Amino acid sequence: MIVPQPGDLVAVQAHEKYYYAIILERIRLFGGNWTFVFHRTSAIPLTSVEILAGPRAGFHAYVDFMWAKKEGRLTRIERKVDTSQFAGPGSLKSANDLLGPVRGWFISDMEFKPVRRVIRLSEEEKRYPLNQRIDDVGMVRMVDTRWTPENDERLSPRLRRTRRFSGLGS
Repeated sequence: MIVPQPGDLVAVQAHEKYYYAIILERIRLFGGNWTFVFHRTSAIPLTSVEILAGPRAGFHAYVDFMWAKKEGRLTRIERKVDTSQFAGPGSLKSANDLLGPVRGWFISDMEFKPVRRVIRLSEEEKRYPLNQRIDDVGMVRMVDTRWTPENDERLSPRLRRTRRFSGLGS
C-alpha cells in the first residue's frame, strides 16, 4: 500500500478509467492531502509526461485516498514532481448551509484561520477551493462532472433559495 507524499503524481482507478491528481502537501485536513485534481481520465494509465504536458484543467481539494489505497486502486505514477506550477490561490471558502440555504460564506487562509465572512462571493472568491475533505469517490464524481469551485451548486441563486438538508425529515 502506497502512502502519498507531496510531489507524487497519482492515479485512482474507478469505473474502468484512471483519474489523476498531484499531491501538493502532506495530510492536513482530517486525512486529506492538499491536491490538484486533473479533469482528465483515460482507459489505460498515462505517463507523467502525458499528464503534465496535457491540459491543466481541474481543481484543488483536500483528498483522502484511504479507500483507494486499501482497495489497491491507487497507483503512484511518479515521485518528486515539481508542484510549484500547481499552487492554489492561497485562500479557501466554506458555506454555512448545513441546515438550509447558504446564508453566508467564510473565507480562510491556508492555515484555516478565518479571514472574513461575506454574504456574496466576489468573482475571485468564487474560484477559491472549498475548505472540506473529500474521498477518492467524491474526487471521481467531481472529475466526471467537470466540477470547479466557480460552478459549485451552492453558487446558483435558485439553489440558495431552495436547498434543504434532507436528513431532518419534515
